[in-house]
Amino acid sequence: MASVDSSYHQHTTSIHQEHKELAAQLEKLDAALDKMVSFSEVFTDLATANQAASQCKWLTEWLPKHYQHEETTVLATIAQMSPELASFAREMKRQHKEMRLRLENLREMLNHLHDSADFESAVNATKRAGTDWTRAMRRHMTAEEKKFAGLEN
Repeated sequence: MASVDSSYHQHTTSIHQEHKELAAQLEKLDAALDKMVSFSEVFTDLATANQAASQCKWLTEWLPKHYQHEETTVLATIAQMSPELASFAREMKRQHKEMRLRLENLREMLNHLHDSADFESAVNATKRAGTDWTRAMRRHMTAEEKKFAGLEN
């Protein structure tokens, strides 16, 4: 297996900072989703749904740039190092596509929440989709961070 050079370290440091920013945004999204409440008759807290929608908007605008940065630097570098790392890079890219689609779906759910005939079900489904997405995103980042750090040591 080839070793990493100084540019790899610079790129992983940059990606790590982006992951820290993303983790902070995931916390904000989780907090907004957690505060969303619905009663069977009336959807009472549109402000928290708007906060969650705003976080989704930020994420849908920011994540593609992060994915592109990561894929063209660190993942491209490690893909050349071994078949195992090439497989890991392919899987991370696949997950990027999946996570982008799931986030778009969540954003649509939030944007159309007020159109729902059954607010309680819509709020519960949206909260579940959002929480599932943020958990998956954290697992994804953890896998990347662990792999990237392991190669630097």
